[in-house]
Amino acid sequence: MEDVRVYGDVQGLTQQDFEEIKHSLPFNKVVFKDNVLNVDYEGHFIDIDDFLEELLKRLPETGWAKIDYIDHIDWALTRHEINNGKLSSRAINIDAVLEPTKNEAGQR
Repeated sequence: MEDVRVYGDVQGLTQQDFEEIKHSLPFNKVVFKDNVLNVDYEGHFIDIDDFLEELLKRLPETGWAKIDYIDHIDWALTRHEINNGKLSSRAINIDAVLEPTKNEAGQR
């Protein structure tokens, strides 16, 4: 199992903003389409504070972001959100998020 998983979406970045930051993004997977940035990472611990601060500078008032950071070692989920130009971060009960889907794994 990897140490952390980080994933989320950002809406409102311009193509120019994306071009300026894309090489500094700490994620395994990055998709930018129609002004929506989707990020995903699984691996050793990473710091996303600089990424969040950069988003605060670049997102317009109508832009938003929701990035979830799952720490598999401490079994903790932190949700980072940007709305109306403000960043908030809060702990989410990881069991409440994952418990409803635990029996669905592998089913189609």
